Amino acid sequence: MGTCGVARTRRNSVAEFAADRPGVVVTVVVVAGLVFAAGIGKLLADRRADAIAEERAGQVAVLLEGSVPSEYLTLNAGTGERGDAPGRLGDAADLESVVAGSQVAFLRFQPDGWWSAFAERCVVAEVRADDLVVRVEKLACARVPSPPDAP
Repeated sequence: MGTCGVARTRRNSVAEFAADRPGVVVTVVVVAGLVFAAGIGKLLADRRADAIAEERAGQVAVLLEGSVPSEYLTLNAGTGERGDAPGRLGDAADLESVVAGSQVAFLRFQPDGWWSAFAERCVVAEVRADDLVVRVEKLACARVPSPPDAP
């Protein structure tokens, strides 16, 4: 019996594949570059968002210090009327919403900037008769739930 004359073909190496298909290589390099740039953009946006939100949280804490929940009743339920509400808020353009009752006022501030499309942040404040808590949430203000004891 004779030997079967089956010829084996050598597999192309990566270099040969790349040389034979320059369009594929260029596409892969461009896509990898875009993914890398998006990752760097996200990292920079997160850092900038953290810095701006923390700075705004400090400003909000100073603005609301010494206030009581009843001061915010006229801002409640989206009326948008400042009325007797504290003038300390001034023209806070980033004031998103207020939920206020006699025991607690919950205020949301939505900082704005180039980074906001990549890294949402919301500064929230809980004003109670004996306490003020200001914190930064890594969510859009519309997604931050009000405390259970808020009206």
